[in-house]
Amino acid sequence: MDYAGEVIEIDLGKGEIERNHPDDAVVRDFLGGRGFNAHYLLKYLEEGIDALDPENLIVFSPGLLTGSDVYSSSRLHVGSLSPLTGFLGSSNVGGGLGVHLKQNGIFSLVVKGKADKPVYVWIEQGKVELKNAEDLWGSDTAETRKVIRDSAEEGVSVGAIGPAGESLASMACIMFDDGHAAGRTGMGAVMGSKMVKAIGATPGDRRVGEEIQGDESLRAYLDEVRTHPDYEEWAQYDNSISVKWVDDLGASSVRNYRKVQSEDVEEADGRSFMDLPRTPSSCFRCPVHCKAELELTRGPNKGEKAERPCFEPLVALGPKCGNTDSLESISLHNKCNDLGLDSVEAGSLIAFAMDLYDRGIITKEDAGGLDLEWGNSEAMTDLIDMIANGNGWLGKTLSKGLKSAAEKIGQGAGESAYHVKGLAMTAMDPRGFKASGLGYAIGNRGSDFTSIYARPEYSFSPELAEELFGTEKAADRLSEEGKPQLVKRAAIVSGIVDSLGICKVPLLSLVEDYDLSVTAELATKVLGKKMNREDLLVIGERIVTGERLFNVKMGLTGEDDRLPEKFTSEPIPEGPAEGAVVDLESMLGEFYSRMGWNHEGMPKEKKLKDLGLGKLVQG
Repeated sequence: MDYAGEVIEIDLGKGEIERNHPDDAVVRDFLGGRGFNAHYLLKYLEEGIDALDPENLIVFSPGLLTGSDVYSSSRLHVGSLSPLTGFLGSSNVGGGLGVHLKQNGIFSLVVKGKADKPVYVWIEQGKVELKNAEDLWGSDTAETRKVIRDSAEEGVSVGAIGPAGESLASMACIMFDDGHAAGRTGMGAVMGSKMVKAIGATPGDRRVGEEIQGDESLRAYLDEVRTHPDYEEWAQYDNSISVKWVDDLGASSVRNYRKVQSEDVEEADGRSFMDLPRTPSSCFRCPVHCKAELELTRGPNKGEKAERPCFEPLVALGPKCGNTDSLESISLHNKCNDLGLDSVEAGSLIAFAMDLYDRGIITKEDAGGLDLEWGNSEAMTDLIDMIANGNGWLGKTLSKGLKSAAEKIGQGAGESAYHVKGLAMTAMDPRGFKASGLGYAIGNRGSDFTSIYARPEYSFSPELAEELFGTEKAADRLSEEGKPQLVKRAAIVSGIVDSLGICKVPLLSLVEDYDLSVTAELATKVLGKKMNREDLLVIGERIVTGERLFNVKMGLTGEDDRLPEKFTSEPIPEGPAEGAVVDLESMLGEFYSRMGWNHEGMPKEKKLKDLGLGKLVQG
């Protein structure tokens, strides 16, 4: 398939770079991006290794349509064994690097081994080489990107780690260009363990599907995005105004899930800083322009320029920590970005520490003199530094993640450590969003929303839910009914979209293409071959099941598909979701059955045969 490009394998220990063409059957069965990563990791990564061992792999794969004339086709998928969870490391990111890789004829970039000194990967006109990065080691992500950009022509895209990745903090992220993070599962720590500071690439001259520019299907997709009732809101605010939305529904994570609503939520929400001067920015061919640089013209950090956070970090560094000052949340988020520290995980760790401080389990002395009272943004700033650099007892303890920290601290600390498979839970209390709760439990990378994207439970009409999921209750966020089929479809669709390289904001948040009719038409036009919705659904199920098999290979059992006890035993005490609790068992068994997995969550032999995964499992 000439649109695929080459697989570049870099062996850092040997200093060798090998080029191969991907097997046509693999591209057909797994597409690119997330799907190719799932196949590659399952096939080549050995069980029993540590995520920070040189034997671990880290794979950077643009989606199959990345760099094409499809709108918002910018996405790059990063995959590895996660140092945070011990299971699948997986992150989907925008910016320009995925497009540049594709334009340079690169289908996937695989890095293995460990360099004997800091290096960065440089790609120009299809040539791949390793360059000395000793002078960059110790720099933050912004400075690293600037130095590499300034060393070449305009238009260079860079993904870099910061001090958090160098110190091997388990939740270290990779920052791409300005404000794009490959976060949540510690991919920055894997890069740091390999002594790779960055990846930089110039634009190339290879394009995918350029001949369909102006095609009727593209125009129809663009029109559907721009005429959606929520388009202007996304373009103006991104989803930063969802802080108040989730609070109004009585399902936020205030003070580490102690409460579901905040007294001063208006001050924490994105609308509170809409007066700030902002410069919108966009990923490749994106009509939404949801990114923006803000100028802080008021508050304690006046004069600072900062990337606007979206909903999740605004909650994680805001109400989850008892902080309702959105300007402080913006600065804290950007500090995390500069350090290369996942801001959602960092906020969750700080909330956990504040919870333990409030409960008397850790003291001011344990915290290195920090006053970890709820909402103390000065202490939060210092603790972020400590986590990123592994400084002090508390910083070092938290730098290994919630699960590890709770086990080390003991004294009942686990009661305040809200995670699944070691990944911190995100902003939405699962008791108020039952499909999201099921998604947290079964997610292949842990308790995460974006790799499942179960939006239909609150965005679909009852009629549409009935049509697609068989019951209108699927659109009732407080009902367990219909959620197994919704989560199955959402997981499969998310896998497809991440493998094609299209952003979920226009395709799933606005167009809501959960039946894959738009996606199939776009893929067919670009690739010049028929892509039926039914075929895509099978491919998506193969990808999700392949990821599951990878986790099983790394030791996963059905016992790992569990929510923290609080959410299955303690009803929400007040507000719009009063009385809600997650009946996980009623959903989990049906989800397993619909996926063709047994009662312990293991894919059955028949399902593996149907999906063509049997030989891959056997090696």
